[in-house]
Amino acid sequence: MEKNWERVTDPAVTARLNMILSHFKPHLERNLPYEVRVIKDDNVPNAFSLPGGIVYFTTAMIKFAKSDAELAGVMAHELAHAEKKHVMIQVARNQRLSLLSLGIIVATGGQAAALLLTNVAQVAIMNSYSRDLEEEADMIGLDFLVKAGYPPSAMVTLLERLAEEEIKRPYFDPGIYQSHPKLKDRIEYLTNAMKSKGYRLNRKEVLGVLRVEATEENGFCLLTIDGEVIMKVKGDEKTALVLRDMAGKLDDALRLELEPYEIKLLDHEGERYLCVGPDRIVSQDDLPPDAPSLEELRGKILLALEKARQKHTFTNFVL
Repeated sequence: MEKNWERVTDPAVTARLNMILSHFKPHLERNLPYEVRVIKDDNVPNAFSLPGGIVYFTTAMIKFAKSDAELAGVMAHELAHAEKKHVMIQVARNQRLSLLSLGIIVATGGQAAALLLTNVAQVAIMNSYSRDLEEEADMIGLDFLVKAGYPPSAMVTLLERLAEEEIKRPYFDPGIYQSHPKLKDRIEYLTNAMKSKGYRLNRKEVLGVLRVEATEENGFCLLTIDGEVIMKVKGDEKTALVLRDMAGKLDDALRLELEPYEIKLLDHEGERYLCVGPDRIVSQDDLPPDAPSLEELRGKILLALEKARQKHTFTNFVL
């Protein structure tokens, strides 16, 4: 591998990937010396695993991923290939050999072994697995991701952005996914698997958008979404408490998957409330006198939702 690609040894990058790998190791069954390495390729976002437990990332993949969670999603997929011996299974299929006979050929050396090992490398690098092996790597990887403490949505968000790149740039090289099932099919079966397993699809926590904060500045209390001010009122201790409570509830309730009609105003027992999904965020009576109306707040929250969605386009948020 490393005769053909320059290995990147940047300690910050290596430490980041090793930290992610450390979350997976307790959940891996095979006793392999698992390791993550980086090779220089700034054009193709790719990753692949060798049968011995080494997982390679290209520099383009590290740049393409939006977060540690998305890198973990790629790593989980590749670790699943290694755990289930997918490279060797695919090579055996390609050569119409059993795994036992393949092992004997490799162990005894000779020209046939050299050719087969070349095929092993090609399968690993090109990710040229059969569809059933790819789906198995996705399903096992999804469970690995959850066990390692990462949001399962990270597998979906990365695929969605790759699909976006394919639409915007027809000649985009999807690297790791070049011979996989179609991206839209993978997104569909992964989201269905998440539903069946009870995993919540929440892109917000992966992409770092729709972040709500309550701050104080020059005698004013501010409520912001992704840095945009949606409320600015004169500050005192009571007002600061109201806005902090509102920020916490709104941050928990806001998701990219919300439909606009789920951000609504409801009347209950003579009070009017701003609600997001099933959650009551604040009533008009709780807001300070100089606060905007609930109708204005709803409009600003809808605008913030639309802006956040525009950062992750070509996505069916209601899947």
